[in-house]
Amino acid sequence: MTEAGISRKIGIRTILFPVFVVIAIIAGLVLGFKVKAGTSDVATYGIPIGLFFMIYPAMTKVRLNELGKSLRNFKTVGLMVLLNYAIAPFLVAGIAYFFIYEVYWPLNLIGPNVASQMLVGIILLGVAPCIAMVMVWTDLAHGNLPLGVSFVAWNSIIQVITTPFLVYLLARTSVIVKPELILESVILYLALPLIAGVITRRLLQKKNYFSRVLNRLGSVQTVALLFTILVIFWGEGFGIIDTPSLVWMVGIVMLIFYFLLFQTGYLTSRRLRHNYPDSTAIGFTVSARDFEVSIAIAIAAFAVYPYVVITTAIGPLLEIPLMLFLVWVQLGREQKINTQKRLSSMEIGK
Repeated sequence: MTEAGISRKIGIRTILFPVFVVIAIIAGLVLGFKVKAGTSDVATYGIPIGLFFMIYPAMTKVRLNELGKSLRNFKTVGLMVLLNYAIAPFLVAGIAYFFIYEVYWPLNLIGPNVASQMLVGIILLGVAPCIAMVMVWTDLAHGNLPLGVSFVAWNSIIQVITTPFLVYLLARTSVIVKPELILESVILYLALPLIAGVITRRLLQKKNYFSRVLNRLGSVQTVALLFTILVIFWGEGFGIIDTPSLVWMVGIVMLIFYFLLFQTGYLTSRRLRHNYPDSTAIGFTVSARDFEVSIAIAIAAFAVYPYVVITTAIGPLLEIPLMLFLVWVQLGREQKINTQKRLSSMEIGK
């Protein structure tokens, strides 16, 4: 492909993909407003299907020997655990407290009842790291995918123990995180896509058309991402329709804590001399949140407090656009790093 052809391809992807994301969001909201019958089923069955076909194409790129090394990379895993469990929940809670009690409440945008419930809802989003879509963001941003998969495996074990403690510490409420809820997510969003990806790679990697298969699966991943966005906004978009003011207030808090969590993870990792792919995997693992666990806790422990449930339900509505923004930031950062490397090589060559 010529340089002009490559430029056109990059330009089309850069320009059109955000447009399609916006279209998927609007279509989901319209469907949620117009077609209310069976809305819960849409989210219940549509999201797992969409997530599987988002994650499976990424898993075809994973080599088992690299995954094994990543699982045993205790130094890097230790950094991820420190950032995810000793820093992220408290940073999220602190940002939420500042905006809710120092900005929104003094401006009379919310009352004390809504304020306390919103704070608990955001805390629930902050205590549980993602164990599903984080692999998609890592893949799209050209991060170390085997390392990202190993992080998901470790987080699926650790958060069963830490989440009840963190919820009690920050929200003063005793909760139980059902291991079967985590196990279901691990099976659906890690084990099954990984098995399918490994089988696909084993069967086709020696074929001369394997690269074309990977390209087609990349298109499947994009379509599945747009489908998942549509389904989430269709099934959960009632929060935007019913409480629009709450959405933008939660959105500001989420935008800030997602960006700060990602930058903290990425820049700390780079400071410790990790490369771009490893640091990107850490950044997304630290910033992405497990909204399924958060919503489940909200419904089980805070069902009588509607704004807690609504706040956690807003989480997945905003997470995908925010994480796509971070993917875009990282791709620009990667391009800058590669340019600097090429310039350095040219200087050495002289």
